[in-house]
Amino acid sequence: MANTFLLEIVTPTKLVLSEQVDFMTATGTEGEFGVLAGHAPFLTTLKPGELTYKIGNDTARLTIGIGYDEVGPEKVTILAEAISQETKER
Repeated sequence: MANTFLLEIVTPTKLVLSEQVDFMTATGTEGEFGVLAGHAPFLTTLKPGELTYKIGNDTARLTIGIGYDEVGPEKVTILAEAISQETKER
């Protein structure tokens, strides 16, 4: 699991996701960004858009509202106002 990190997505009412993932992308107010395990820490604001994450060969997509993203080398926490239905691809 050295090449994965914990992705947690939280809304004001519930924990939406808590999974070890290989990769994720999101849309920050400064533009789209991607995260792999071991990423340098940073904090950014999110604008509404698509969040994508990969677990092995599976890709999942969520539409998120405004929020915040805290990135660390072993964990990414997304605090979002709202999350839409998730779609998964193989």
